[in-house]
Amino acid sequence: MGKSFRTVIIDDEQLAIDRLKRLLLPYSESLDLVGQATDGRSGANLIDEVKPDLVFLDVQMPELNGFQVLETIRHQPWIIFTTAYDEFALKAFQTNSIDYLLKPIDKDRLKQAIEKLQRLIPGNEANPSDQIRKLLESLVPAPGKLAKLKIKTGDKIRFVDYSDIVYFEASEKYVEVHTVGETYLIEDTIYQLEEQLKNLSFVRIHRSTLINMDHLLEVVKWFGGKYKVRMKDQKKSELTVSLSYKENLGL
Repeated sequence: MGKSFRTVIIDDEQLAIDRLKRLLLPYSESLDLVGQATDGRSGANLIDEVKPDLVFLDVQMPELNGFQVLETIRHQPWIIFTTAYDEFALKAFQTNSIDYLLKPIDKDRLKQAIEKLQRLIPGNEANPSDQIRKLLESLVPAPGKLAKLKIKTGDKIRFVDYSDIVYFEASEKYVEVHTVGETYLIEDTIYQLEEQLKNLSFVRIHRSTLINMDHLLEVVKWFGGKYKVRMKDQKKSELTVSLSYKENLGL
């Protein structure tokens, strides 16, 4: 029998956790479940508290998504993502030897992931800290590759120039992409977008809002020392500037 991995599951859907736990029952000798969490922040705290060897980590979660969890934690376990994420991230997972399971999780694919993990450890071929660092770096494309944002709309994929985007605004599990006259939904987070676009003209003005400075019409002083921005889209959208982000506008 190989190494026994102290294991944690982090997923914002309890049904998904319960299903994964059932699928893991045949591996109870090699995977010892020591905890679970249903949001990113609790999951990050759990990882640093129990210091597991392995984490099954969902990507899209409230509070902190899976990538933000990895940037927050001090203890670095092995990671197997459970995700419905797009092919850009999947290529990064493949390249950096961190495995992923597409939902709904297939038991044969789960078996492959566990066998892969068990092969990695005895040969000491990789370090989880190195793999996580490489993964996070690969998820931030070079500025030259950011000409267009890919947006899935039904059976179609639309490519929108970043220069045409007026602002991004978080809406529950999605982010709204506002151009001059249209609105789309994507599954990226404001945090991911801020990182990807930090070399362009996008500025964070609120925990849920990222604006394109090229489409900023004016800054309006509001009551209580607060500010709003008015954008150049058709609606002349007014967006609140959070006190903690007003310095990004030189206020």
